[in-house]
Amino acid sequence: MDKIIPSFQKSLFDDNNDFLEDILEFGIDSVLEEGLLKDIPIVGFLVGTKNVVQNLQDRNLLNQTLQFIKEFNSGNIDEEKLSKYKVTISNDSNKAEKELGRVLLILNRIFDSKKSKILANFYRNYINGKISWKDFCELSSVLEMLFISDIEILEDIADNKLTDNEDIELYPIDRLNALGLIRKNIAVWQESLDFNFLVLSPLGIKFIECKDF
Repeated sequence: MDKIIPSFQKSLFDDNNDFLEDILEFGIDSVLEEGLLKDIPIVGFLVGTKNVVQNLQDRNLLNQTLQFIKEFNSGNIDEEKLSKYKVTISNDSNKAEKELGRVLLILNRIFDSKKSKILANFYRNYINGKISWKDFCELSSVLEMLFISDIEILEDIADNKLTDNEDIELYPIDRLNALGLIRKNIAVWQESLDFNFLVLSPLGIKFIECKDF
């Protein structure tokens, strides 16, 4: 990762990312043909001199990375903390490898842009000091294992909108519980299966608070 990390670092913190929305709207292939992405270092690294994405894995990583960069730069962030963080990772290659490298590995393993955007929000919360690096690692690991539909159910639980409903399967509830995002009153649950007795755990609260920040 010794070459991809600096490319990702420069692309993520570049102030000239306003055109990413248009790029993602028109599709990677069309803009690659016109050379519109050549000035983004991470793109140059992944597409190489042939100006094409060589395989599906690189295509997915490129798409998820661009989604991550766009979302990261579209939200509120403390400029002083951001500047301090950029200096820190510029002067500490081990920290850059550990933190930016982890982000890239996760982006390479997920296939939904919503997850890439949530990951960007987690990372922005980390830089803002709202969560620790340990929190980021835990939240990002949970995010990988969730289905998109699980996140919607978690949101409903947070908003007290999940009522007793025959259309709701129990296995997403069990998955959320197994990942430590929700808690349930086992005695009441076994007796009535009432969804009103589901509540967010501290980790679930943190997930909800950070995912759309």
